[in-house]
Amino acid sequence: MKIVYVVLHYLATLDTIECVESIFNNVKSQKHDSEIVVVDNGSPNGSYADLEKAFENYPSVTLIRSEENLGFARGNNIGYQYAKYKKNADFIVLLNNDTIINQSNFTDIIVRKFEEKQYSVLGPDIVSAAGYHQNPGRKQSWNLKELVIFRLKKRNRLLLSYLHMDSLASKVIEQVKEIYRTETLVGDMENTILHGACLIFSPLYVKRFEGLHDKTFLYMEEDILKLYADFYGFLMLYSSELQIYHREDVATNMVEATNDKKARLKYKYLIASSKIYSRLKKNMIAKKKIINTAEKVVGRAKAGGIR
Repeated sequence: MKIVYVVLHYLATLDTIECVESIFNNVKSQKHDSEIVVVDNGSPNGSYADLEKAFENYPSVTLIRSEENLGFARGNNIGYQYAKYKKNADFIVLLNNDTIINQSNFTDIIVRKFEEKQYSVLGPDIVSAAGYHQNPGRKQSWNLKELVIFRLKKRNRLLLSYLHMDSLASKVIEQVKEIYRTETLVGDMENTILHGACLIFSPLYVKRFEGLHDKTFLYMEEDILKLYADFYGFLMLYSSELQIYHREDVATNMVEATNDKKARLKYKYLIASSKIYSRLKKNMIAKKKIINTAEKVVGRAKAGGIR
């Protein structure tokens, strides 16, 4: 089996280098081949040249450059499609550049879990710098009412950012999260939302899809992936047998802007992505109704023929 790791780079050169080196040095397998594709997502700081120099002696690392920042989904899709069509990957791992892998058997577990569970998308235990476990997520996709409430909350946070009060709200939320901090969920969990810092796509997914839904710029890509899983009936699987470390928001923190400006961008992207999610959800509900109606008509016709 061939596993291709796709690392999306933006601004943070040292983190991308450390991420790639963690794959190169730690992911070992005698059974399976591994390669790495690094996509520079239009970094304006000249870091692509730094990556070229850093990886010039790494034959298993391929560098791709986008002339503009395409956002999370479209940027990752460049690497995904290169891995699929140029590298003939069986498995494709989308990995944030601010993550670290320290498991030598990471690749072997990816393949073994597929043989056991026939998953389409797999997610590891993701440990943040603050010690939070970011997987697994919620089991249910968002409903339309929840999305309306979600957008209302983000608009309120957007307003707070203009009043320079958003950082205070964030501190309160972090204190509440600290109270409810959870330990690692040991074992597997099926049909759950998986964090976008690491998404592992099996041959079942790779043969069928061209990557992530590409209409969002930032945020909710993994939520939309779960929406697709519900509609098309493929398995999303969490397993604690895999674990990565996630620094989180490194590239975002490097953007030259005030905390309030960064917060505003985040909330605007979240609101925009949730609207895209809502449209997809409505379209899928409508399609389901059409499919169900057609199946009933066919079933009645067959039953009438039998009589």
